[in-house]
Amino acid sequence: MAQPPSIALEFLPGSRHRMGYEDFVRLIPDGKQAEWVDGEVIVMTTNRRHVRFARLLAGVLSSFVLVFDLGEVFPAPFLMRARPDGPGREPDIAVVLTEHLARVDRVAIEGPADLAVEIVSDDSVGRDRVEKLAEYAAAGVPEYLIVEAREGHRGVALHRLDAEGRYQAVAPDAGGRSHSLVLPGFWIDPARFDEEPPPGVEELMFDLAPDAYPAWLATTQDKRRRPTTQ
Repeated sequence: MAQPPSIALEFLPGSRHRMGYEDFVRLIPDGKQAEWVDGEVIVMTTNRRHVRFARLLAGVLSSFVLVFDLGEVFPAPFLMRARPDGPGREPDIAVVLTEHLARVDRVAIEGPADLAVEIVSDDSVGRDRVEKLAEYAAAGVPEYLIVEAREGHRGVALHRLDAEGRYQAVAPDAGGRSHSLVLPGFWIDPARFDEEPPPGVEELMFDLAPDAYPAWLATTQDKRRRPTTQ
């Protein structure tokens, strides 16, 4: 439920507020991307590249997960409290596999997502590359993908938990693509983010799943054409 204007106006981009976790969940306005860390609310800022990358990647991940029936994708703003005593983070995108969907309640993922994605803006470099790298590893998030959205910067960094619970950087293939194990068959090519105009979700899906995606589209269209029985 949206909060009264007197409360919502306090949560300006870049602002910080002291409060408990329960108050944070209750008071943060709908649609506002913010995180709760050590008793402090941090309201996120963004930019055009960040929004563009987040929209494209969330769309591709959602389509991929739907086609292969793998789970559910949660774009920000949606809370993830990976540990009961830990921070309340809002990854730019979180993926939860079907077998772990019981971790998701009405307002948050209570436990680690299977894949967390953060898109780096000017004010989030340390938070995304240092703080969350340590937090997500300690909480058991199997894969953590960092995507650069700062002007003059480019690239992605995929990290995967090893047997000791530490993140190891995943080397890209010869074509520069980083491959996920959490989502078998899914890969990301950082060069596609710099294209003008940017690629569409459907174009990327044909690259990712050249056989499965057309088959899924055909099946979906066939179902829509069938007459409904009363």
